[in-house]
Amino acid sequence: MRALHVTAGRLCAWALSAFALVACRGKHGHDTPPTPPPKHAEQVQIEPRSDMLPAYPCSGCHADRKPRPEKYVLKEFHEVRNHEFSHGEDAFWCYQCHSIKNIDKLVTSTGELVSFDEAYRLCTACHGDKLKDWRAGMHGLVVGNWNGEKRKKSCPACHDPHDPRYPSLKPEKPPAPSKGLKAF
Repeated sequence: MRALHVTAGRLCAWALSAFALVACRGKHGHDTPPTPPPKHAEQVQIEPRSDMLPAYPCSGCHADRKPRPEKYVLKEFHEVRNHEFSHGEDAFWCYQCHSIKNIDKLVTSTGELVSFDEAYRLCTACHGDKLKDWRAGMHGLVVGNWNGEKRKKSCPACHDPHDPRYPSLKPEKPPAPSKGLKAF
């Protein structure tokens, strides 16, 4: 094993270098505020959904109905239209998300009215574990250009808010093995 050979010259050079680093007050010294990290230049927009909803506004049917503020099982017209309300293990009902005062708006847990374009704000109140991944583009759909504006789809673009679980799917048969290969 070779011992580190320290000479007076090496020690002096090391001390001078250390002093220079501590005493330096140039552009990169302590007198200059640190440069903030570059901001992410990428702009991401949430794709609006409200332009798809005028064909089926909630108020179209609910405008003349008096809202029922108590929780109840919905067995009316909605089931005929194949709406299954199975979200939150029977803990949710219409006015958990829809505003009782304006059925065409959603309402946050703090009472703030939001448009259907901002449905992700309601979803992530309970599904916060998905929010970080969604913001980073790892959960959900991001459309647009690699080097340009990107648009994210909100949660209801993939998940039916009234029944958000994906249906079980049977897997397809595996492809036939190529000639000369044996199947497992």
